[in-house]
Amino acid sequence: APGSNLCRGLVLMNSAGPVKTAEEIQQEKEEARQAMQRDKKNKLPQYSIAQVTAMNALPLCKPPWRPVARGFGSVLLAYLRPNIQSICANLYPTNPSAVDNDLCQAIERDSLDPGAIYVMMAGAKLPVPRTSNELLNGDFRMGLLHNDEKEGQSDVVESTFDGPVLIAQGVLDPLNDAQDRLERFGALRDGITMDAIQAGHCPHDELPEMVAESILTWKR
Repeated sequence: APGSNLCRGLVLMNSAGPVKTAEEIQQEKEEARQAMQRDKKNKLPQYSIAQVTAMNALPLCKPPWRPVARGFGSVLLAYLRPNIQSICANLYPTNPSAVDNDLCQAIERDSLDPGAIYVMMAGAKLPVPRTSNELLNGDFRMGLLHNDEKEGQSDVVESTFDGPVLIAQGVLDPLNDAQDRLERFGALRDGITMDAIQAGHCPHDELPEMVAESILTWKR
């Protein structure tokens, strides 16, 4: 929460969500400026996701037709279940032996839960996520307005974290450009420490000792 001292530090391992470069933010701000020139009353493009949410101005959610979403989710689960072992081994490139029967059976059991299909369907209904630029109080982000741009803005206190952060990133993650993502985090602001772990999508499970050592070193 804003102003809270309960959290003294934050460790992120292969986190999800957008992390934008200064150039991308600058481009978005330029596009926002052009949009406001076209519509003088429309101030929304320059605001952050948190500000737009607080102003109750998010666009309407337009998820796919429910039977389509359910059908897609069912097909995806049917494909994933018999391939859990091979998929996880690909996500654990340095230590595939960590993909044991217990892990695979736990994943399969969860996929058979009656609510699993609704988790898959929910992905089509999620709103636009807040960027890590906003969440970690980056030096460059949307919503940083000059005094002459604040007319009509809702008085929003955004929930952000500006304390010390460790990014223990599995740089061999095949699901994204993990090295680029690590560098994007490091560029957000001072106080963010980057550690490139030679692991895949779940470094804390694949190489727990290495991640534990990274956290201990960071704490010192």
